[in-house]
Amino acid sequence: MRMLVDTHCHLTLPQFDADRDAVIRRAKAEDIHVITSTVNPKEADLARQLSREHDNVSWTLGLAASTLDEAQYEATARLIRKHRRDIVGLGEVGLDYYWVKREEDRERMRANFARFIELSLELDLPLVVHSRDAEGDCISMLKEYRKPALLHCFSGTPDQAKEASAFGCMISIPANIAYAKKRQKLAMEITLDSIVLETDAPYLSPTPKTRNEPANVLAACEGIAGSRKIPAEEVASKTSENAKAFFRL
Repeated sequence: MRMLVDTHCHLTLPQFDADRDAVIRRAKAEDIHVITSTVNPKEADLARQLSREHDNVSWTLGLAASTLDEAQYEATARLIRKHRRDIVGLGEVGLDYYWVKREEDRERMRANFARFIELSLELDLPLVVHSRDAEGDCISMLKEYRKPALLHCFSGTPDQAKEASAFGCMISIPANIAYAKKRQKLAMEITLDSIVLETDAPYLSPTPKTRNEPANVLAACEGIAGSRKIPAEEVASKTSENAKAFFRL
């Protein structure tokens, strides 16, 4: 199996406090490059440290989509500017209509997302997008700004995925494709040229009710291969090529 890229996980979260280095070593033993995503400015120092200590770890800097606090937005934007040479992307950022229900809050969330898109364009950074129950609005905004992005843990329809990939977006499929029928269908219907892999660890494990980790990105690769009825080696090669091109690794 060729090198795999876990394009999105959260190594800075407390679920990894007890064995974080061991988790990273297990990924390295499987020739997996890990991109850890921050969702809070307080995580930045640890993410930067991990990327400096481990040659198979890169990081992106963002803010949880449901965070509406202006001070946290400003702190995150300052950190992105400060670390623009250290990070491989801006994110995750985006829209979350699952947690944010009030229209006035959604409007503020869309305004923050627009500001992050503009910042990614200004700094020429790859953009990683969270779009829970908001895929249509996320894609519309990205199209408006002509900004291709990586749509992390994509849970929209195949038609939405095709619309996004048509202007250069990457569709990220997580390891829970092992049992998630909707993601298996998605993997069959979109071109391999637009697919990348992720774990979203510690979430979305291929084994329900267990902690996920980057080494399990192999399950995403095998799940896509099984859905498309092609060799896992082909999926590994193409998705890694896609991820390296998107993040300029």
